[in-house]
Amino acid sequence: MKKKGRTGSIEERVSHRAKRNQIRNAVLLSAYLTVGVGLIVMAPNAVKLLKYVEKVIGPSPRLKRRVSQKYSELIAQEIFRRIATQDGSRIELTDRGMKIAEELSQREEVRPKMQKRWDQKWRIIMFDVWERRRKVRDELRETLKEIGFVKVQDSAWAYPYPCEKLLVFLRTHLKLGHGILYVVADEIEHDEKLRQHFKLPLQQ
Repeated sequence: MKKKGRTGSIEERVSHRAKRNQIRNAVLLSAYLTVGVGLIVMAPNAVKLLKYVEKVIGPSPRLKRRVSQKYSELIAQEIFRRIATQDGSRIELTDRGMKIAEELSQREEVRPKMQKRWDQKWRIIMFDVWERRRKVRDELRETLKEIGFVKVQDSAWAYPYPCEKLLVFLRTHLKLGHGILYVVADEIEHDEKLRQHFKLPLQQ
């Protein structure tokens, strides 16, 4: 029997994974940040956790159901575990889940901040990752897309605000070394669409 191949372009698959991971990451961060390291046992649909997830992914009429489904997936992946209690059941982060959540928390700390006034400079992250490290390359693309970078070439992504801390995190976390390069440019040729995307003033 012929094995079914993957459909869609690389960028479409990366975009789909980035959207799928957004709620996963929001659930993990909500557990880690709103409950705290010292008290990690929680109800999956606690109001505080749902509010945090909603803040990250936006309003959804099926939010409670989507979060519950995601918790089930994460339990199956041994990122959370379910604990029986006298008044029902609770869940907590496993050691593996805690490690992932801590990493996500670090990523949030280095997330570029939108500036009140743009300094008219573009930040470009360029990378050259070998094919045998395709998973690392895909994770890098997913991270850049989730943060808000826009692809301008196959391995070049642009953002309008300072993001050097993010670069250091990616270089260390993904073990990229000189395989990733940070460029600050005064202009990008034909950047009208980029300016519109980021709601920046168009050149006169």
